[in-house]
Amino acid sequence: MNILEIYLKNCYGIKSLSHTFTFAPSYNRRAYAIYAPNGLMKSSFAKTFERLSNGEQPQEPRFQKTPSCNVALDGQNITKQSIFVLKADIDTKAETPAVTNLLVKPEEKNRYDALVLDLDKQKQKAIKALQKISGVKKADIETQLLRDFGTSTFIEGVRKGLENKPQENISIFTYSVLFNPKSLGVIQSPSFQEKATEFNHRYEELFQSEKTIYKKGIFNPGRAGAAFNSLQKERFFEAGHRVHLEGDAQPLNQEQLDERLQELHSRIDGDESLKKIRDELAKTAETRDLTELLESLDAHQFEYLAEMTKPQSLDEFRRELWSYYLSEKTETSAYLEESDRISAEVAEIESQAATLVPEWHIAVNRFNQRFVNMPFTLRIANEAEASLGKAPARLLFIFSDDVVGLIEVGKEEVMRTLSQGERRALHLLSFIFEVESRKKSGQPTIFIADDPADSFDYKNKHAIVQYLEDLTKVDHFRQIILTHNFDLFRTLTRFSHRDHCLAAIRCADDGIALKKMEGVENIFIKMWKGKIMKSADILIATIPFTRNLIEYTRGDTNDEYRELTSLLHWKSDSMNITVTKYLTIYNEFFATNHTPPQEEKFVFELIMERAETICGLAEHNELQLENKIVLSIATRILAEQCMTDRLRILKADPNYWCESTPPFGKLLNEIKTMNDTATDLELMECIGVTVSSNIHLNSFMYEPLLDLSVGHLADLFSRTKINIQIGNNV
Repeated sequence: MNILEIYLKNCYGIKSLSHTFTFAPSYNRRAYAIYAPNGLMKSSFAKTFERLSNGEQPQEPRFQKTPSCNVALDGQNITKQSIFVLKADIDTKAETPAVTNLLVKPEEKNRYDALVLDLDKQKQKAIKALQKISGVKKADIETQLLRDFGTSTFIEGVRKGLENKPQENISIFTYSVLFNPKSLGVIQSPSFQEKATEFNHRYEELFQSEKTIYKKGIFNPGRAGAAFNSLQKERFFEAGHRVHLEGDAQPLNQEQLDERLQELHSRIDGDESLKKIRDELAKTAETRDLTELLESLDAHQFEYLAEMTKPQSLDEFRRELWSYYLSEKTETSAYLEESDRISAEVAEIESQAATLVPEWHIAVNRFNQRFVNMPFTLRIANEAEASLGKAPARLLFIFSDDVVGLIEVGKEEVMRTLSQGERRALHLLSFIFEVESRKKSGQPTIFIADDPADSFDYKNKHAIVQYLEDLTKVDHFRQIILTHNFDLFRTLTRFSHRDHCLAAIRCADDGIALKKMEGVENIFIKMWKGKIMKSADILIATIPFTRNLIEYTRGDTNDEYRELTSLLHWKSDSMNITVTKYLTIYNEFFATNHTPPQEEKFVFELIMERAETICGLAEHNELQLENKIVLSIATRILAEQCMTDRLRILKADPNYWCESTPPFGKLLNEIKTMNDTATDLELMECIGVTVSSNIHLNSFMYEPLLDLSVGHLADLFSRTKINIQIGNNV
């Protein structure tokens, strides 16, 4: 496993990429580190290899172009078994209700979770159907079904319910109406249990009475009571109003209405037990729903209800209703069929997983040892069974709290509460297992890692780097590690040979090239210090570095510091400082003896000449940071010159200079305050946020410079020149 040749065209946004990775048996030549700015090729590269690891070809879904992918390992087409991809993104299935805590190999875990997810979708359809027919809240369906059938799982409850066939036609009964606490209070009361049939008979008479005001199914005693009580509460009658009942010649006041109702209800209210039932049925919205149900029953149905709501029959009635609902809805039988369909495959995966318990023990222990400051530690939940091979391992999270002590939480709940970094740590557990498994089996593998340390704090970034370094000690492992984080990239160089530290750059034809990264550790020492007199661009790029060191050692009141500031900003003496003067300051500070050029030149003039030359290049080398610094310095100076010239006009002061240091922000704010329309404020603001920070090159500013293209900086420089010309003509 020494030569990996890749040629990609139209693969997930990569227009073209051709490169040969040359590995070697030596420790520091088994891994490549690639710095790739976000959006360039990193995830596309990983996604391409992920497809290959699944035995599939990459695609180009965004632009619908025909992809081409040739990847050869030691002259042969690469096999899917020899690839493993550690993705940057976390599998979204881990956030679905169907996530499982089963510890299996990643590819089997994906299949297992997919099966469980499909079953969960069928389950949710069944629950939704049961909710509609039973009226029970969707969130309560499963709990209620398990309680009524005495089962431990929803599928067992469904199976048990479908085995029973109700003897009666009970479609008219609604579970939520009968078994809500208010309705149950009425049904289970001694009065109802004792006199239900008599109450029903007399209640029916209310609708048949000569002077009735009720219409069955429309306006019953419960609704009447609620309506008339509302009128009384709102002082309807006190205002002198009356109600005119259908069939009456005259409207009634409150006293006359009460007399009518008493006369109507006398057959019920004469018996205290019956009156109590009527009052309870009229109390709440829930009991009024029960009233309407009772009204809709014929004599046989009412007798059935009275019998089935007796204490000794109530639990059976609940099950009868569920059995009817389950048999009526095709979604429940579909759920049962899906469960039966996948059960064999699920059992097979679990059986295979039981043989991998020792490897999972190693992975879990290694995770706990390597990752620190996590809110949890991991443990295998069914330790005894799993160790004996009787069951697959299942993951458990142990959280510690000073007050409540240790608590154990299942994976489903954990995934809802973890931060992104903590989720990624969990994501790496499967990677650790896969590594240990391939290490044990001797499977030659190229690992493609897509930003493995993204979203982690520094302690855990170190843990990941340490683990990746351990992989380089395995003879049959090779790695390609991609990252957009320059700090991580620089850390990877401790176990990757300098020839294996690459940067991804965009070519003129929009293709991608991988070039050796120079000066990763210290660009000033490694690349610039010996070339200051060989390259005008490097000479200019050292100005901010030298100025920063003088500021740190001698303070910002130092004369040399002030002179170098005038080379980076538009000051009254900016055009008068020569290259010889700068070299004098440089030689004195660094104890060097560089000879000034024979042809004297002003530094400002040199900066502008070099910026023009760089802008005119047909193709840019994105790794030559000195070119980007030259353009950044030149652009900011011109922008400050532009704003200074404009303010001289606005202030009617030809001698105006901004005294602030740095002046850029002050100049821009003054221009804004004066509402000047001649200055391109959008351009100036863009320069402010894009250019200024790039001038001060250090370990923290390295990454922004790499991410910025020379073309973008050249465009800013050219637009600023044009703005100066326009401003001079205003």
